[in-house]
Amino acid sequence: MEDDFKITSQELPAAIESILFVSGDPVSVDKLADICNCSKNAVNEAIKSLMDRYSGNPWSGLEIRKTEDSYAIMTRPSQKKILDRMFGPRQVPPLSQASYETLAVIAYNQPCTRAQVELVRGVSSDSIISRLLDRGWIEEAGNLDAPGRPSLFKTSRKFLTEFGIESVKDLPPLELMSYQTIRDMEDSLKEAAGGEDKQISIESLMAPKPENEEGEDNDGDA
Repeated sequence: MEDDFKITSQELPAAIESILFVSGDPVSVDKLADICNCSKNAVNEAIKSLMDRYSGNPWSGLEIRKTEDSYAIMTRPSQKKILDRMFGPRQVPPLSQASYETLAVIAYNQPCTRAQVELVRGVSSDSIISRLLDRGWIEEAGNLDAPGRPSLFKTSRKFLTEFGIESVKDLPPLELMSYQTIRDMEDSLKEAAGGEDKQISIESLMAPKPENEEGEDNDGDA
């Protein structure tokens, strides 16, 4: 059955803005084109117009952020303090240095198995991978065609969105793996995001680590 729904180019930016607003999650260009019954080129042009409008308005608390082939409307990181006053600080269990190390191993070797992660780290990573799955920063990506068909893992769209990275291609150089502190990792991710504050701060998720526990994990990770 032919879809006779029509929308003008003048109406398209407002339509896309409405879709992104009510969705909450990133919406792909293909889905936007399907909903609006228009071409992907028309969608891309409308989104560019919207992004220019948001970025050019210093009084707006919102921005449109691209993640891979999808877009989402989000609050600007600069509004974090006022939103904390509204909702209260988020009680998110802190992650350890080992958790971020495991996340980096997966990000730079994805998709990879638990065994491959442990080969790089030299220790068991089962509990850490489970914690990263719970946080939503990694996800399963099928199974390796090998005996036992072990699960493969990759970083998620939530990881890209919350760290302000458009694509895994924008990850900092591989020397991230030799960083000694979470601050070094956060600074490098910030640089990869274009020098702007990320939607989420690693610092806000991390508990300070006492100097005498530098080689241990605060959350029991190996």
